[in-house]
Amino acid sequence: MTLIAQPEGRKGMKDKIRTLKVEFITEKLNLSSVEAEKFWPIYNVFDKTYMKLKHEKLRGLKNNLKKEINEISEAVALSKLNEMTAIEDDLVQLKQSFRTQLEGIISNKKILLLKIAEDGFNRRMMDKLKRRSKEQKRQ
Repeated sequence: MTLIAQPEGRKGMKDKIRTLKVEFITEKLNLSSVEAEKFWPIYNVFDKTYMKLKHEKLRGLKNNLKKEINEISEAVALSKLNEMTAIEDDLVQLKQSFRTQLEGIISNKKILLLKIAEDGFNRRMMDKLKRRSKEQKRQ
């Protein structure tokens, strides 16, 4: 039963974080209803694709490398470096495409505010995790 409950718990936590992120960005950008109607579908596709690339592909690759780094050859290491670079390049291209899609929908100032809001949200989440970790260590 524990094994089945864990993925549901993670999904629930991801959904909660996603909701908090949307609320945070909405507040910081102060989008009009017209802007929001056009912005959120584009943002949702971007965010889903970005998370898949960064957290599934790149993190998965890095985690596998941690396990096998001492056993791989130089040729395999080069191949893995190239694979990581390709994923990182895809992330850059995705960000550029996203920015281009937003131009004309929201102002350049709001595009900058979005970046600041995302960074601020991520910082707040990391701070909460650090505090929670410290509290658990004290117990």
